[in-house]
Amino acid sequence: MTSKREDNLEKEKLLVEIERLKNELKKRKKYGLVWEDKSEEVVEMCKKKLPVLKEVKSKEIITDPDKPVNLLIEGDNYHALSVLNYTHEKKIDVIYIDPPYNTGAKDWKYNNDYVDINDAYRHSKWLSMMSNRLKIAKNLLKNDGVLICAIDENECNRLGILLEGIFKDHEIHCVTIMHNPRGIQGRNFSYTHEYAYFVFRKNMQVIGPRKIRNEDIYWSNLRNWGGESLRTDAKNCFYPVIIKSEKIIGFGNVPDDNYHPKGQTIVKDKYIQLIKTELKENGDMPARV
Repeated sequence: MTSKREDNLEKEKLLVEIERLKNELKKRKKYGLVWEDKSEEVVEMCKKKLPVLKEVKSKEIITDPDKPVNLLIEGDNYHALSVLNYTHEKKIDVIYIDPPYNTGAKDWKYNNDYVDINDAYRHSKWLSMMSNRLKIAKNLLKNDGVLICAIDENECNRLGILLEGIFKDHEIHCVTIMHNPRGIQGRNFSYTHEYAYFVFRKNMQVIGPRKIRNEDIYWSNLRNWGGESLRTDAKNCFYPVIIKSEKIIGFGNVPDDNYHPKGQTIVKDKYIQLIKTELKENGDMPARV
């Protein structure tokens, strides 16, 4: 049997726990990516101690004293990001990251332990690691800075949602990167590609003008090819293109069914009417645009 005092203590504990759970539920997202946030030793350490960079003179490389100096920081990337936030906040043009892909093949460590495919918190650990670094990396970017993150199919979808939550006022584009035409065998499918996420401020032009080389341009006659390309298949697609001084200035009307021009190019009223032609089923040459 329990005393009345003990019962009251248990009731008080239960009420405290209920209130804690209520507050916890209020903090949780109603929509978006939710995971079991796992603490990370290096992150907790940086809350108490400030990482300090130490120059290693023996590894210094000087090719031209008049050129800008670049720094290579060796160590945990969270340490590096923490230090750079003191010296380069809002000063970085481009951040490119190539994180562990979390394939389950023990290819990365979390809190000094390899994470394999049997780890029940494999995705939570990966998301916790990425979230900590992306949040601090965001502070380094200039207003017109760009973040690029490489990834493969293992975490591509989760990374996209994570980026949307952290970079709310940014454009986020996922681009396919072809890297192995022969393919790498996965589960059921053979993958020939990976991905890269590009993150930058909305309405910002980040891709400059692109000119296609002449040798990369495929030229084809002005005509339809293949199935359903006959005049009988698409009557309204049979009309002349009117050209003057090598420039298209207009288009003619769809002619009657019994009109069959003798050639592709017709000169009429000093204008050229270009007619695209193709074989009929019986071998004749009707006009076709």
